[in-house]
Amino acid sequence: MDALNFDLLLRILVAHLLADFVLQPSTWVEQRETFGLKSRYFWLHISINLVTLIITLWDWHLWPVVFWVISGHLLLDALKSRLSKTSIWIFLADQFLHLVIIVFIWLIFSGQFQLFNDLVTALLNSQKLWWLLLVFILLSAPSSILIGKLTQKWSNELEATGLYKGLENAGKWIGTMERLLIFTFIVINEFSAIGFLIAAKSIFRFGDLKNALDHKKTEYIIIGTFLSFSIAIAIGLFYKLAISN
Repeated sequence: MDALNFDLLLRILVAHLLADFVLQPSTWVEQRETFGLKSRYFWLHISINLVTLIITLWDWHLWPVVFWVISGHLLLDALKSRLSKTSIWIFLADQFLHLVIIVFIWLIFSGQFQLFNDLVTALLNSQKLWWLLLVFILLSAPSSILIGKLTQKWSNELEATGLYKGLENAGKWIGTMERLLIFTFIVINEFSAIGFLIAAKSIFRFGDLKNALDHKKTEYIIIGTFLSFSIAIAIGLFYKLAISN
């Protein structure tokens, strides 16, 4: 299978990231969210996108690419400006749609639709991809729920004493990220990095542990951590065995 040519795509992405993040102060974003299309910063942002894209492409023969990318960007930003409230999900959806438009335009003007389709088809038919998806899903919500069920008795006891306080769902996010990191370290044969992760978490948790009024919170954190690490290591080793056979 021939390799895709990413030159045009990379240039468009560089222009997009520069204009949308590096060259757009947060005050502009606030003004755009407040006044929408009436904000001068909305049109200034579009203008910067245009100039940045022209500079990164630096080829007047690619003016149709510039036109369609900027038109797509203008349309998406105009639609987003009509929303009364933004959130992380709106932000992610907006950036995803920007990416879809950019990739679509890249494929049209590079004439690589068939090659891209063949690549996606081969990827979807890869058993390794589905193993990875299965593992990532297992290491996220299912593992968090399992650990929560196993430690529910102690968490209820801590909540009753007022010792168990923290950011909402923060423990679940921390646990999911650490399990994904451990899995990644196992797959790339960097087992020593797992020890580094344990040491780093111990340092961050030290303030909580040394100030606890009794051993209950300390023991609860240690149990949860060991359960999380054990699940990640077990799934990582199983994945390596399944893929290698």
